[in-house]
Amino acid sequence: VEATNPCLVLAGYISMKVLKHHGTRQPNLVRGSKPAAVRPVTVCSACSRPTQPALLRQNGTMPVVRRSGVSSTSSASASSAFGQPLAPTNPLRPRSFSGPHIHGAVARRGNKIVISAVLAGVEGATDVRTMLGSEMKGEPNLVTGQLENGFRYVILPNKLPPKRFEAHLEVHVGSVDELPNEQGIAHLVEHVTFLGSKRRENLLGTGARANAYTDFHHTVFHVHAPVTNGVTGSPMLPQVLEALEEIAFRPEFLATRIEKERKAVMAEAQMMNTIEYRVDCQLLQYLHYENNLGCRFPIGKMDQVKAWPHDAVKAYWSRWYFPANATLYVVGDLDRDIEATRALIRSVFGRLQPATMSAEEAAACSAASKAAADGHQPPHTLPAPASMVAALSKGNGNGTAAAVAPEVAPDPAAAAAALLLKARHPIRPPVRHHWGMGPLAPAERPAPVSTFQHPLLQNFMLSVFCKVPITPMTTMAHLRQLLMIRTILSVFQFRVTKRYVAADPPFIGIELDISDSGREGATVSTLSVTSEPNDWQGAVRVAVEEVRRLQRYGLTKGELERYSSAILRDSAQLAEQANKVPSLDTLNFVMESLACGHTVMGHREAHEAMCAVAATVTLEEINSLARSLLTFASDYGSEGEALAEAAAAPPGAYVAPGPTRATSIVACLPAWVDANGASISVSSGGADASARGAAGHMGAGGHIDPDTVDLDQLAAQAAQVDAVEVPEGAFTYAVTADMIAGALADRAYEVEPPLDVDCPDFLMSEEEVSALVAERNPHYVPLAEPGTSGDAFPEPGPNGIVQRRLSNGMRLNYRVTDNEPRAALLRMIAPGGSCMDKLGAAPDGYGAVTVGMRTLSEAGAVGKWDREQVMVYCVSNLINCAMEADEENLCVDFHFAVGDGSMERTFQLAHLLLEQPRWEEAAADRAKTAFASASRSVSKSLDRATADRIMSVMMGGPEVRRFREPSPEEIDALTLEGMRNTVMGLLHAGALEINVVGDFDAQELERLVATYLGTVAPRPPTAVTPIIEYPVVWQDPTLERRHSSWHLHDSDERAAAYVAGPAPPRWGPFGSGDPIGPYPHGEVVPPPVVVPGAANSAEARQAATDARRRHPLFSSAILMLLTEVINSRLFTTVRDSLGLTYDVSFQFTMFDRVRLGWFSVLVTSHPDKIYDALDASVAVLRDMAVSPVNRRELARARTTLITRHESDMKDNAYWLGLLTHLQNEHVPWKVPECLRDLRAMYEAITVDDLYHAYSFLQLSDQQLFTCVGTSGKSAPPPPEGRVLGGVLADDEGEGVMLGQGGEGAQGQGGQLPNPMALFTAMLAAAQAMNPTVKAAVQQGQSSAGQQQQAGSSGSGSGPAQK
Repeated sequence: VEATNPCLVLAGYISMKVLKHHGTRQPNLVRGSKPAAVRPVTVCSACSRPTQPALLRQNGTMPVVRRSGVSSTSSASASSAFGQPLAPTNPLRPRSFSGPHIHGAVARRGNKIVISAVLAGVEGATDVRTMLGSEMKGEPNLVTGQLENGFRYVILPNKLPPKRFEAHLEVHVGSVDELPNEQGIAHLVEHVTFLGSKRRENLLGTGARANAYTDFHHTVFHVHAPVTNGVTGSPMLPQVLEALEEIAFRPEFLATRIEKERKAVMAEAQMMNTIEYRVDCQLLQYLHYENNLGCRFPIGKMDQVKAWPHDAVKAYWSRWYFPANATLYVVGDLDRDIEATRALIRSVFGRLQPATMSAEEAAACSAASKAAADGHQPPHTLPAPASMVAALSKGNGNGTAAAVAPEVAPDPAAAAAALLLKARHPIRPPVRHHWGMGPLAPAERPAPVSTFQHPLLQNFMLSVFCKVPITPMTTMAHLRQLLMIRTILSVFQFRVTKRYVAADPPFIGIELDISDSGREGATVSTLSVTSEPNDWQGAVRVAVEEVRRLQRYGLTKGELERYSSAILRDSAQLAEQANKVPSLDTLNFVMESLACGHTVMGHREAHEAMCAVAATVTLEEINSLARSLLTFASDYGSEGEALAEAAAAPPGAYVAPGPTRATSIVACLPAWVDANGASISVSSGGADASARGAAGHMGAGGHIDPDTVDLDQLAAQAAQVDAVEVPEGAFTYAVTADMIAGALADRAYEVEPPLDVDCPDFLMSEEEVSALVAERNPHYVPLAEPGTSGDAFPEPGPNGIVQRRLSNGMRLNYRVTDNEPRAALLRMIAPGGSCMDKLGAAPDGYGAVTVGMRTLSEAGAVGKWDREQVMVYCVSNLINCAMEADEENLCVDFHFAVGDGSMERTFQLAHLLLEQPRWEEAAADRAKTAFASASRSVSKSLDRATADRIMSVMMGGPEVRRFREPSPEEIDALTLEGMRNTVMGLLHAGALEINVVGDFDAQELERLVATYLGTVAPRPPTAVTPIIEYPVVWQDPTLERRHSSWHLHDSDERAAAYVAGPAPPRWGPFGSGDPIGPYPHGEVVPPPVVVPGAANSAEARQAATDARRRHPLFSSAILMLLTEVINSRLFTTVRDSLGLTYDVSFQFTMFDRVRLGWFSVLVTSHPDKIYDALDASVAVLRDMAVSPVNRRELARARTTLITRHESDMKDNAYWLGLLTHLQNEHVPWKVPECLRDLRAMYEAITVDDLYHAYSFLQLSDQQLFTCVGTSGKSAPPPPEGRVLGGVLADDEGEGVMLGQGGEGAQGQGGQLPNPMALFTAMLAAAQAMNPTVKAAVQQGQSSAGQQQQAGSSGSGSGPAQK
């Protein structure tokens, strides 16, 4: 019920008797501008006296009940609570009267009064205890089942993306199930079964994508597929299920496939052995020191991977891959109903027999597990039912039929005793944990601090862990505890951010997390602290103080109301988006929820339940929970005293699980620091060591080589550090475990109760807004130049895009979508970026734009409102804001809720950010510190440093830094005034383009844009920075600098290589880097499609080609398709066929305004193979000249891009990118028709177009740039006689270029060499100078054209990338 009279406010809670015969109801009414907390009252016909409400919170608490509910994390990503269901601290008193009565809650929202009421005292009504004890309502559309053979399945219809589905087969076996001599075998089996499947290969080209991964507790094979086969038109679900069934239960263990995947696993381990993953491994190692989760990493041990015979690999599969140990998840927009899907699953997987094991086999497995003495659990077995013995005896132990049946039928009784039924472990993962709860064991001491020190670490990083059992979230009480935990975490993070605002904060980051982990089988609480090395004590102090403050004093009343209300509002938003969550995200949530034992709830059901439990949360209860959960960090070293205090405390002061305690503490530390205790760069060899800054997004991710994190090797870590060259001016970082433990346990950290922050309802008053509108008269003008004729409100264009222009010069593009109900995205973007920076170190020198935008973000204050108030304002209204600058633009993005005034509040913040931003010295210091730290870290990252070196050679080194990060010297020279003038000179009304996408009312949006952005005053010309296109000249260095290498001193060996070169720009005539004006070809028409094989005249074909290549989208679309084709060939050849790498990727870096681009290839490998991998990658690039792209390759690339585009169309962030620059005068070829024609352009492009684009790539030795980076204790020497591209040195020392013939060979009509033969010969010769191979190479090269390099056959796309 809503009361629109703004003067009438019902405050507090009203409980009144409902009379049988229309009796008088007398609610307690209070007038005022804000809800006031008053004692709840009951009004009845017999008496009127204060009582406690039945369904609402305790006396003295006053929630803000919002009309649309909650916030922050969806049920899809939330963690459950631990411990027992919480009971109210003070039991609610029974009513002194019986009969029907109403309990209500009232609050004001803007000019509306919102009244929530519930009927009680009648049949069916529940009190708070009954409600909290009730079961949560699960997702109504979720269907689970189990076949007779034990195979489980989960089905959930989901409409996004439309006409596509996910099918994931989870086999419940992972690295924790390996014996000590099997470390890595689960991962190898995954490789062999997945990539060896013929039916999986048949999915290629259908529009499906397949992949697989192995984790601690499971192995998952997954397929993302269209409902209909794009080639045959037949349903895809049967084909996908047949493929998954073959992968898991009918693989071919060919010797060739096992050897190929053995190499792939070893390459994967080498690729992912980065310092970041070694840190992760250290954390897991100490977190789970008591079980196999700390020592059985999925990648395995490479000495074992090399050694297993084929029979051992197959035996592991036979032991664990059986129907009862697998679960199928099918989620998506299915083409059949649930029963038909069930029937299909039964027909495919029901034919598998139940898996069995003889008593002797079971005994042998148990003996092997006991011998391991590490907690390993053998396969779980159950007695076989006597009625099934005859059938089960025909199984061979992995769910498939045996080849030969017994000749003599066994005695039924004897068979029943000798045969066991294999089943899934009842607990996954099957490990035992040491819990951080309950009474202390005799002589139990506080968890020790373990340290990991390494030269490549830059910051002090501390993690304090506490493990407790997962409490399956099944009742409403569990959900209420989840709500309280989320509120506690939100309050802690806000308080830490308040401390960060200090002028010189002693920490980089402090985070508190409490989350369930299905892969670990535990709920893990983590306090993480990151700081500069010399600030570690201050950082630990801040972290401990804030945890203690929250543990000792709890939340304030305002914090509880503000954050619980925000969570409820976010929940309401998510409930509206129930049908808008992608199937992949939904499936992952379902899988994780079931692994933790949680009830799977839909968004709507979760929101309804969350609203029901939110009204029962009291300040006393949530503070009791905080007091219990945070003891692990607040009272480290005093665990006994904490338990004694809890025992003596009054009932309700602590709740389950009671006082917690740390179970492990890990500190990751740098090896060296400078004289001031700050981080220091490590020394390196090779290319210019002064180059700083990374060239963008060049990185990798994956598994870890556990050889670097073996428990037995920890003691040798210091020796490894000593073996690495000490940087000049470095001092040993001498922080010990005892020092850290002492800081954590220091009782001298005194804390005071927290003070609440006043939260503004609006940032601008109605009077301020009215005066501003009257003064500046904002209005819309025609899209053409001001003063010319035209319509200020043209009709929507293609795809429903609406364009407007404001009188102050701002341009507006928007599109209404229902992709994310009740939410929207806003982007304010202006030309600028680091390309506009002045070069060199100066107050407004290089870095002024990027560091200046970070300064504005760090300040977070506008007008009269400080950072804390703005933060609370954003939290309360579900507003997220991000500010950044890249090479081309300054960008401010908002994600906000729609409804309840949040959209207007967002535009008020946007207005003040443009008109009254606060520039603060403390914020500038924080921004400069963050950038300087990032710059120093470049030299410690193999991938980033290698990318930086190739960029410095390609773009001119220190003289031209526009595509690289500022150096520490440049950062230090910047001043607040210099950055402010630079940023505000670019971020002005005349330069801004506004883009909005979301679920909003169009008229309301236009009103708010005009009111708040149209009133931003234009800047005078003298205060505006003109957009200047600085020329960037490609360098022409010597061959030695063009093809360089360098070495990073490290304790472990890795290698990465980059290949790069110039590429055409994204917009304008293809291949031209000249400045462009408006589109010169008139109206943009859809590109014509030429049907292959049709009777088209040469003139018609040429006309169609010219039309395609004139289209504004041609450059962007052709480069995307070329990327897909090259990546497929790289994967097929370098990774799959030759086994030189686990990961190789090609990409184009394209800009919108800057008139250039480049391509790059990143390949990772072992230092011994990195040059072979580099040469193979270059050969694949050159091979396209002699191994033509066929139509099937193009069709696969086209299908991939179109599928991705159609899926992304359901994402508001994708649409925001499409709208950006539609009215940017510096990107004149991007027009709304480009969005209309994207699919048509992909479909129209031909193989000839691909080669037209390919011809612009400069791939000779004299044009390419390469850089090889290696890490280890010493730099490996490059191969003798090697020249890029497969040049071998013959016996006389003269170079022989593979695949190149004499001058004019192609023009003379000579036959092209066999590319695969030459490519294979090149690789073989590169590893061993074989005279026979060299002769073959010399014979083949005589007929090759000047630019036709040896390479793979490239006859089609390779397997789906793993």
